[in-house]
Amino acid sequence: MVWRMAEIGRLIVTIAVSTAVLFLVFGLPVITNGSQNSGQNNPGGYVKYTLILANNTLVNGNFVNTSNGIGPWGIAYDPSNGYIYVTDSGSDTVSVINGTTNKVIATIPVGYGPQCIAYDPSNGYIYVTNIGSNTVSVINGANNTVITTIHVGPGPAGIAYDPSNGYIYVTDAGSNTVSVINGTTVIANITVGQRPVGIAYDPSNGYIYVTNELSGTVSVISTSVPTNTTSISSVTTSTTSTPGAVPTLAVVAVVAVVVVLIAALLMIKRRKP
Repeated sequence: MVWRMAEIGRLIVTIAVSTAVLFLVFGLPVITNGSQNSGQNNPGGYVKYTLILANNTLVNGNFVNTSNGIGPWGIAYDPSNGYIYVTDSGSDTVSVINGTTNKVIATIPVGYGPQCIAYDPSNGYIYVTNIGSNTVSVINGANNTVITTIHVGPGPAGIAYDPSNGYIYVTDAGSNTVSVINGTTVIANITVGQRPVGIAYDPSNGYIYVTNELSGTVSVISTSVPTNTTSISSVTTSTTSTPGAVPTLAVVAVVAVVVVLIAALLMIKRRKP
């Protein structure tokens, strides 16, 4: 009996180590995120504070909250007042954080499902895409209030500011277009690929880059002619991996390990002492 228990113990330890190795190989987490502090030797930085938006509580180090209902998504900085603006997709609001105290000082109601956010230094406004209401909320950073709501194409997601012309560019995922906003008015709609979502401005060449999720392309827009209805080029992106295969392989590997464990236990049980 003692021999059997020892064999079973060694077998369980072996299986546990093997499972951990498998999880590491497949890139799956073995443990959950823990607390961090300033003594951590990490040249890339560390989490100094965590601001819990649900109750406006600032805690030291890293804090993992698995249920919050706020759904923070986009974030932008306003240098005119030193505030950080965060879109709360779960509560249809924008949280205003004072960078000096790292606490929420205001909550601004916007449209349904606020996603991305951008700051316009030419007028001091903060623009928020509301994917659920097909609008863009314009916030005045001077008093943290919504001064107007702009109707754009269906499913506005990404947003970017172009300092060369002062325009705001919004990806309309539902209409395969990019809305061009001058101040508080839509002045053009640019046709791009299928389901445009991400967007960024490149100051080195003055182009706007748009990711088209469904067509697997990146549209490159010339900002010199904002009323143009076509992108200057479309770069096809290639993928060399299948993200869905990793979890599947990991599950198969774990199942195989469990089967081996059961078979080994049955063999041990059949042996005589």
